Amino acid sequence: MNRFLLLAGLTAMVGLAAPAHAEPVGSDAAFLTQLTGAGLSHKGSDQVAISAGHSVCQLMDAGLTPMDTVVAVQTTNPGFTLQRAAEFARIAAQNYCPEHA
Repeated sequence: MNRFLLLAGLTAMVGLAAPAHAEPVGSDAAFLTQLTGAGLSHKGSDQVAISAGHSVCQLMDAGLTPMDTVVAVQTTNPGFTLQRAAEFARIAAQNYCPEHA
């Protein structure tokens, strides 16, 4: 049940992400650059991708296993295979929560 609530929360957080008007800087810019370099794109705007990246860390901080986190990424972006969702989660962890990388 807790996993379901965390996945539902992730979906809501990504869906409600406010659009940003400024260019991303710092870890956000690095995250987007690494996604592009890996050939990954997240549905929606850069801000949605950044929010999803931060959500990866929040899910892992809340105790989701790496596999459950990857499934959550895939759930919010159905165009991703599990491998591409895992790559997204890895890049997110490297940039936003290296303790989970």
